Amino acid sequence: MPETSLADDLSKLAGSLVLSHEHRQIRRLLGEARRFRLSPSAVEAVDRVVDRAPWTIEHNLDLAAHPAGRPIWIEFGDAPRRREGLGFEGHAVDLVGYLLAQSPADPDATAVVVAWRLASGTVHHAFSVVHWHRLDLAAHAANARHRYSRIRLEALARMMSLFQIATPRGLRDIVLEAHLGEDDRMRQVALMDSRLAASGEMPFAFGALVLLADRLDADACEDGYVAVDGAPAPRTSVRQLLDRIGRRPLPSFHRRRGRMPSVSLVA
Repeated sequence: MPETSLADDLSKLAGSLVLSHEHRQIRRLLGEARRFRLSPSAVEAVDRVVDRAPWTIEHNLDLAAHPAGRPIWIEFGDAPRRREGLGFEGHAVDLVGYLLAQSPADPDATAVVVAWRLASGTVHHAFSVVHWHRLDLAAHAANARHRYSRIRLEALARMMSLFQIATPRGLRDIVLEAHLGEDDRMRQVALMDSRLAASGEMPFAFGALVLLADRLDADACEDGYVAVDGAPAPRTSVRQLLDRIGRRPLPSFHRRRGRMPSVSLVA
């Protein structure tokens, strides 16, 4: 158990950057959020499904936890899902967190901020924000259960098509100012890195939200976190998920169009 939580560290970081409207929003949302901490066994369970059978996550996206009325914060240690040989010396990730908030303009729309803490103690967050719509997830789950393939890369590609990424103006300005003096190409690379940092977490995030589906009302521990252990609940077990797939047609990438994310974090 870390001495300080990533949520508290991120809140302190956001509080030190109050000139940014988005950081003020992040700090406020963290203070309101219901907090969940995934145990190592839960992280391993989700990572195993993402790695071996990601289509089972697709089948259950209609059950994914949604930040209705109150933000959701999910925090977990990165070590159980870390691949050997893929780390960078001095840049090992200690904790990862997702902040999910409901859009005040549309109760079914979600904005997600990805954050992480390195083993050195430094805290970071992606400067791009992920957006998706709850109805898109529900429609996709119905199609996935009866129409889509059980091919790993196709399933991951379909899930990656379910969200959009935007860099709010205030956060974009911070990125560009940090690379002031560099040519425009390198500044655009920095923005792309932020988008990749956010989007790369989404398959695991979807799996974690399915895992949380029946735990939203669970009692929190003394530290304010709801502890999430083990594999999915019996009614959404990996075995049941594997058994729910139907016939296999050509893959489809259908999603709803016309809802571009706004420049603000949640509205």
